[in-house]
Amino acid sequence: MSTPPWAPPCPVCATPAVPAPAACPTCGLPAVAQAATVVARLGATIEQFAHERDALVATLRTAARTASAPASPPAAAFRPAPAPVVPAPVVPSVPPPVPASAGPAYRPPAPHRARRPAAPPAPPRRRLSPQQVLLGLGALLVVAAGIAFVAVAWTRLGVAFQAAVMATVTAAACAASALAARRGLRATEEALAAAGAALMAVDLAATHALGLAGADAVPLRPWSGLSCVVVAALALALGRATRSTLTWPLVALLAVQPAGWLLLPAGLADGGAGVAVLAGTALLDVLVLLVLRPVLHRVATGLAALLAASAVLLGLPLAWDGGPLDSWTATAVLVLAAAAAVTVLRDPRLAARLPGPETVGAVSAGIAAAALAGSLAGSGVSGTVLAGGLGLVLLTAAAPVPAGGPLLGALVAAGAVLAGAGAAVLADEGRTGPLALLVLAAAVPAVLAAVLRPAVRAAATAAALAAPGLAVLVTMEGGLLDPVPAALLLALVGATGFAVATLRAGHPEEWSAAVAGTLAGAVAGLVTIEVGAWGQAAIDLTVVGAAAGCYAVVAGRRPVAVLAVADLVLAGWIAAAGADIRTPEVYTLPAAAGLLLLAVPALRAGAASWAAEGPSVAVALLPSALVVVAEPTALRLVGVVTAAAALTVAGTLTHRQAPFVVGAGALALVVLGRLAPYAPLVPRWITLAIAGLLLLVVGATYERRRQQAREAVAWVAQMR
Repeated sequence: MSTPPWAPPCPVCATPAVPAPAACPTCGLPAVAQAATVVARLGATIEQFAHERDALVATLRTAARTASAPASPPAAAFRPAPAPVVPAPVVPSVPPPVPASAGPAYRPPAPHRARRPAAPPAPPRRRLSPQQVLLGLGALLVVAAGIAFVAVAWTRLGVAFQAAVMATVTAAACAASALAARRGLRATEEALAAAGAALMAVDLAATHALGLAGADAVPLRPWSGLSCVVVAALALALGRATRSTLTWPLVALLAVQPAGWLLLPAGLADGGAGVAVLAGTALLDVLVLLVLRPVLHRVATGLAALLAASAVLLGLPLAWDGGPLDSWTATAVLVLAAAAAVTVLRDPRLAARLPGPETVGAVSAGIAAAALAGSLAGSGVSGTVLAGGLGLVLLTAAAPVPAGGPLLGALVAAGAVLAGAGAAVLADEGRTGPLALLVLAAAVPAVLAAVLRPAVRAAATAAALAAPGLAVLVTMEGGLLDPVPAALLLALVGATGFAVATLRAGHPEEWSAAVAGTLAGAVAGLVTIEVGAWGQAAIDLTVVGAAAGCYAVVAGRRPVAVLAVADLVLAGWIAAAGADIRTPEVYTLPAAAGLLLLAVPALRAGAASWAAEGPSVAVALLPSALVVVAEPTALRLVGVVTAAAALTVAGTLTHRQAPFVVGAGALALVVLGRLAPYAPLVPRWITLAIAGLLLLVVGATYERRRQQAREAVAWVAQMR
């Protein structure tokens, strides 16, 4: 059979391949047609990859040439036409042929595994280059030469020549900076601009110091302010001419900072006008962020913070200690500045450029509130009360404000500072009546915050319960309220706290209310005990203990239940001690009732008798049995014997060990205690006869009694 003329040649000897699966007639390559087809496909693929590589290299070279020429407009990137894709012939998925010379150990080569792309290299650390060092030293030397020229050679030259030399050198430095900017020499551009700015300052200072053109007639302070304005104006103009220079906007920003304060007369700079200028400059630094380059944002922010701090350090002492005019002027400036700051910070463009806009707004509002409190405090008690009331109004207004943005933080900070400052001034002046009203009114914003703001509900609940208690203590401390009714009010506050905890069981504010109730009850007890009102102390503790017990039952809080029972028992003991009652049952029976009340869950769960009713039974009966033995009375003897017998019978019928053992033990204690005094009065022969008869009976029935004793012990031990 003849081979078709379009068949690929043999990849070994280039002989036209024969149809599969025949071998090459010349070199004997097995399946020569399949091998030739695979080799042809690989060759076409390699040729296509080479074409694409050449096209990519050409594109990269064109882009590199375009980037190296900044003055020329960017050219469109060259995109080579995609190479035509040669369709590869379809080859059946048959494994490549094994050469005839290969042995049985031959394995086809493993496919190449793609490696993971290497991590991008870390950006190199910025270091000063030799060029930057040389340029910086050169600019420094030029400025030093200008200063030396002004200081040494100035008086040897005429006025016209002096001005011409200094203006020429300064203009040359600025012009050279602009020329370097056009040629793309960034480092040279910035160095020459810095030298030009320094020479401007030297020129203006020398003009005033040496009296050029009568400049020495202007006072130093206004001249310094005018010099700052001139330098700022020239820097802005040069910055617009060479937009790539970073030094000119920086110089203009720095020169503007002291200009306004220096232009003020010396008598006004330390008053409200100085505060206004400093605050206005700080606000201008914030607004200039909208047009300033991003690289200078940190500088502008730092300058704004520095000037704002200066305004605060100057304005707050004026608000608190200055005269009425200076005080209210400084307060008005700080309040307007805080309002402007909060308004400006609501702009998302500025908020994104400032670190922590919410914090900045809150701090600004707090400072303004402190100044306002100082000015109001200068008006007397009415002004101080007004400051505290205004603070509570702001806190109340902050409750429904949605979270996010500087407004909420500003309202909270201003309200807290005003209320706190008013309360501090009233406490310092001993105005307990207005202070108590102010503290009591603080419960209103706390309640609103607890209702409307779940995020702070726990803290707001604690504050709402603490405000009435603190108001009661302030009133009592000022002598406006006696300790006994004050303690009763505190007990009612504690009961209210436990009531809130009961209603909000399972929520975060539950424990805040419970802790507030506990503290209020403890303070109520301490107040009444301190004045010796024992009956009132018992009433207060009973009120708080009953409320705590209800909360413990509803919420299922056993520690609170223990505390409530202890509170009630202590209330009973205090009342008995205050009434000088010495009957032991007055103290033991309330304790036994409390222990039995705590044992109710264990009794309902069927716990062992010693873990359930054992402590309460022992506390109720054993102390009375000991008293009967020591100081017998007919009524107590009948009561103890009756109770012990009842407990023994009840324990026997219910098969409960604790009441049976306690009852039987109490009976044995009473019987032995009552018979012991009469033992010496019995004749000795009767004693000996009874002992002998008992021994004979026991000996005769030893085995039977032993078995009965074992059964009795086992019966008692089997009780729960």
